[in-house]
Amino acid sequence: MKNIIYILLFSILISCNEEFCGQYPIDNTTPAQVTDIKVENLNGKVKISYSLPDETDLLYVKAVYSNTIGEKKEERSSVFQNAIELKGFGKSKKQTINLYTVDRSRNESSPIEIEIEPLDSPIYGIYSSIKTASSWGGFKINWENIENEQIIVKVLALNEDNTWNEFETYYSTETSAAKAIRGLDTIPQTFAVLVKDVYENYTDTFKTTVTPLYEIEIPSKTFKELPINPAYILSVWGGVFSNLFDYKIATKNDDSQKCYYLAPGNAKNPYFSIDLGVTCKLSRFKYWGRCKYAYSLHNPKYFDVWGTNDPDAVVNPENWDGWELIKECESYKPSGNDNITVTSEDYAYAESGEEYEIDDNIPPYRYIRFRCPESWTKSNGFLMSELRFWGKIVQ
Repeated sequence: MKNIIYILLFSILISCNEEFCGQYPIDNTTPAQVTDIKVENLNGKVKISYSLPDETDLLYVKAVYSNTIGEKKEERSSVFQNAIELKGFGKSKKQTINLYTVDRSRNESSPIEIEIEPLDSPIYGIYSSIKTASSWGGFKINWENIENEQIIVKVLALNEDNTWNEFETYYSTETSAAKAIRGLDTIPQTFAVLVKDVYENYTDTFKTTVTPLYEIEIPSKTFKELPINPAYILSVWGGVFSNLFDYKIATKNDDSQKCYYLAPGNAKNPYFSIDLGVTCKLSRFKYWGRCKYAYSLHNPKYFDVWGTNDPDAVVNPENWDGWELIKECESYKPSGNDNITVTSEDYAYAESGEEYEIDDNIPPYRYIRFRCPESWTKSNGFLMSELRFWGKIVQ
């Protein structure tokens, strides 16, 4: 008897996997249609609200429509909602869609034809906000994404044979994005930029010709550590000064690389100083924190950079006379939130390094000082994994 029961159960499971597992139709009565329909045309999408019919076995409302590239799409909304949202539209265009109600016996109502005219996708507004400008060793790209849409920005480079190749790609939801492409020669070069969404909608290409400004990476072989103020000590989790310039970055998934790390629990506003060994007109610098703990721990949230050319000013590490402010900096978090959540986009930005340009009116300096008034956890610790400078050597 038990064997018969097991065989029957097994047969039921097999039939569920092969055909349909759920409630079988119990009638063939067509459900009533929705009523009181209202259409709200939005950027790249449409919201349709309605009143549900008085059907005890109603399961969902279904919309059938075509997206911008002509693909037939279907969207469903449960009976616990009185609206359905259709997404993925590109340029604004009128079309007629069909709206159905479906019951638990899989009976469909007769369709209701509804005319929609979604507004242009947000990618077109983002595209119109794009600005480019020549910069040190390359050029900068800025755009605004007020609705925090998930977008892809592609940068294409014009080849000598008049063809285009993909040069850089950014995946972003940032409200206000500022990107920089570096490492280019100081000759006029043509690029094109386009914006794409996750629904395969594309904008036109924005073409720009830029002439990168001259700079070199300042070689670290001449850099020397200046004495640390005795009010601060290096953390046992840190390491030697040369860790800052070893081209080994502590990533999210590999935290084995040592940082230069002033320990918490000491005096406030920790700082350290560097002798570049040469006098430099700095164009920019870039630093990496401890990326496994990005936007937390003792990674700097606010920090400032100082400079001096007076060798007497650096003899005493407690001295601030003769030091001049170069730049006040704030760590940037793409997601924009200040809580403990760190998004994949945040990690990617931290691992690429945070970059800061120096104003043209700042004079050349030989001695540089970094001070951290506030870390991301408001501790009085201060760490950096890697540090690099660009500009030109004056003497």
